[in-house]
Amino acid sequence: MNIENISHLDEVKPVFLYIPDISGFTKFINNTNLHESKRFVHSLLETIIDSNILNLKVAEILGDAIVFYSVGTPPSITKLESQVKKTFLDFQRTIKRLEKENDAPKQLPNLTLKIVVHYGEIATTEIKGINKLIGSDLILAYRVLKNNIQDHEYLLMTQQYINTQKQSHLEKSFLWSELKDGLDVYESFGTINYKYVLLSPLIVPIKIS
Repeated sequence: MNIENISHLDEVKPVFLYIPDISGFTKFINNTNLHESKRFVHSLLETIIDSNILNLKVAEILGDAIVFYSVGTPPSITKLESQVKKTFLDFQRTIKRLEKENDAPKQLPNLTLKIVVHYGEIATTEIKGINKLIGSDLILAYRVLKNNIQDHEYLLMTQQYINTQKQSHLEKSFLWSELKDGLDVYESFGTINYKYVLLSPLIVPIKIS
């Protein structure tokens, strides 16, 4: 690797990470002709990006997940709740709309979303003109996508994000579901505590515009 192609790391900054991940994506791709499915995947990823009401930046698109981020103070739990509702319900509406198309794959209704939120530190570096996020907190956010939550549609907030919010605000949030405690152990990170809320209670008869 030519070291001249990589600039120095920028200063470390606090970062808010918001990662919607499509549950059931691998099975969907494995059981669907890629040529036929790519248009549907494209529409779903675009829907997630267009749902961004917090003006977050996109760091990466990793096949079935989109890494959004913002530098500085994290959004309040109230704003996060609004963002999660927007992302999840827009995704569900798109699924319903695509289902009506004649060439829609049978596995399409099995797709749903899980969302991971984390707060930590990040640095950036430029590699051949591409701005890249660097840091252990980004790695941790990826790791937390794999957890012991049995459901397939939920919001997971690491304790690092929860610690930035007032307890009184947490108690008034997500009243349409139940805020639960969880933890998992990850190599090199140890025990990671988090709170999570199932998103399935949001699913009511959805109007397709």
